[in-house]
Amino acid sequence: MGITANFNKGSIDQTFRAFLAEVERQIIESLCRVGEEAVKLAKLIPPERGFNDQTGNLRSSIGYVVCRDGKPVNVAFEAVKGGHVGVHEGQRLALEVGGRYTEGYTLVVVAGMNYAVHVESKGRDVLTSAEKFAEKEIAKELADLVTNVKNAFK
Repeated sequence: MGITANFNKGSIDQTFRAFLAEVERQIIESLCRVGEEAVKLAKLIPPERGFNDQTGNLRSSIGYVVCRDGKPVNVAFEAVKGGHVGVHEGQRLALEVGGRYTEGYTLVVVAGMNYAVHVESKGRDVLTSAEKFAEKEIAKELADLVTNVKNAFK
């Protein structure tokens, strides 16, 4: 009596590619989820800790991009109070950073107006608390993903 394998190299390759595609989907989904939460947190900082939004441009420049090997797979910016210049500047900066300086999977969260750093230097919170949040959340998301991958091989 014997056991006969009922698969070939092509079916193994296909299964492996499907598995990798699912891992990639989960990585991108996790990065998008963290990006959404970080942006939401940054945009909800009260003026007492953050800033007064006079033109809407600074708040509109807060957003994120998820890239894979420097190419955007998700870009999320939204204008508030007519801050379309902010959306443009935020997207420009996020795509520049994500496209030029990254390899693999990347989440870039920005406040794209050139005066965002000046506002933060005055002790105001534009993106700092959102950045700290995102760092912790990404670590949790990736740990969960690693656990899921390990469990898939058990």
